[in-house]
This record gives sequence, structure tokens and C-alpha cells, in this order.
Amino acid sequence: MKKALVTGVSWTTGIGFAVTQQLIRDGYFVYAVYHSAESTAKEYYDNHPDNVEFVQCDLADRESVSRLIERFSGITLNAIINNAGAFSGGEDIDNYDMETWDSVFAVNVNAPLMLSVGLKPNMEKGSVIINMVSTDGLKGSFSSMAYAASKAALINLTDSLAINFGYDEKKIRVTAICPGWVKTFDEKDPSSSEMVPFISRSTGSQLCPLGRFANPEEIANVVSFLVSDKASFISGGFVPVHGGYNAVSFDMYAESGRAFEGYHPEEAIDIQKAKLL
Repeated sequence: MKKALVTGVSWTTGIGFAVTQQLIRDGYFVYAVYHSAESTAKEYYDNHPDNVEFVQCDLADRESVSRLIERFSGITLNAIINNAGAFSGGEDIDNYDMETWDSVFAVNVNAPLMLSVGLKPNMEKGSVIINMVSTDGLKGSFSSMAYAASKAALINLTDSLAINFGYDEKKIRVTAICPGWVKTFDEKDPSSSEMVPFISRSTGSQLCPLGRFANPEEIANVVSFLVSDKASFISGGFVPVHGGYNAVSFDMYAESGRAFEGYHPEEAIDIQKAKLL
């Protein structure tokens, strides 16, 4: 049986949970890495046993990541899905908190690098590493600078690993998936939407040409393809799964005369201009 390591499997509403379910359906045994002791994903599988084992790790802590790597001594892997992500928001450029920067980069960049390099000896020839990046990594950000910059770094790291691991005799493929807005929240449960602020939830789907958020299962379907032999010549770069979102700019949307729910384009532009004053 093939084995995969998936990080960021804490909540049943998240991408990590959907990826875990899909890989199990594809015949994998999954090592699901979670952080929160209140993981709803772990609780689900505690009540519905399957080909999965949950492993707790604080990916923001380098020593914790090192212990995770040691824990896999002697275990072979066929895929690593670096899905876990730390989000930043509300950053103030005039009073910047470098601890936010460091903690976001620790999870979004350092951990994927440590796991990829540290677990390379465990990986079978022809294995696959998939990094979860973001459309935020393709442009700047007003108030989520650490998140955007870390995802940009992860995009570049993906290419660097693809080069180094590709030339290695194991021929490990390394690529990334680039989602836009993903419905990782439950509208009936306000506590599940902390990662997706209201303004994002109310306008994100309107900015997307396909008119909605992606479902986590749609991201998982791409993972399923990339780890398969059908993607045997895909390495480096990223697969966009954003419904055309990255082809739209906020200003161009406003210029079209379309109104966001609750306010009009000219008001939206005024909000952005105010941030620059």
C-alpha cells in the first residue's frame, strides 16, 4: 500500500481533510499531521477508523518538525502534501510585528523545506511532493504581507526542489497547487470562518469569474491527479485552481461598474485609497 504524509489536517472543513479522504479512496495509507488538540478531523476518524494515522506537530516550531521527521525513521513514503498554512491579517506597515512574519514563514516555507529534505531518504523512487501555494503569492498585499510573501517564497522553493530532486536518482517530482478562494468555513459555524474574514467571504465569490468559492474536494481532486502516473511528467511550477480569480484585478472589477454586496465600486476604491494615505 502506498503511503502519504499530509500536513494541515485539523478541521473537517479544510483542504487537508478533503485531501486525506481522497488519498484514502485512491488506496493510500495517510499520515495526517495536525496541530490543534481540538482537531475535528482527528475526532472524525477516531469515530470512523480508516487507513489513516494522526500525528500531532507544531510546524511553527523547528524542533517539533525535527521530531516529526525522526518519527518516520524506517517508514517509506510515496507522497508528501505540504498543505498546512499560517495566515496573517491586519498587519500594519507602520508598526510591523516581526514575530508575525517569522511565525508565518516558519509554517509556510521552513516546514515544507524541512519535511521535503528531511524525509527525502524515506521516499520511494518516483515519489511526489506537492506544496499548497496561493494566488496571494502572485501579487502584493495590503495587510497580509507575511502570508503573500511566504506563498511567493514557496512557489520559488517548489521550483528549486523540483530541480534538485529531479536530477537525483530517485527522480522525485515536486510541484504545487495554487488555489484562490476555497470554502474552508462552515457558514452555520462562525468559529470556523476565522481564516476567511467577512469582507473576503462576501466579495471573494463575486470577484471570481466562475462566481463561487472552490470546494476543498476540488483541490483534493487535483492532488489525486498529481500523485498519479497520469501526471508523471509534471514537476516544478504550479497548477492554478482558482476559477479565473487571478485574471481579475480589484480595480478593473470596479471599473466595470459591478457592485459588491453592500457597497458600490467607487466606495471600494475609496477604501483602498484611504489605506494609502
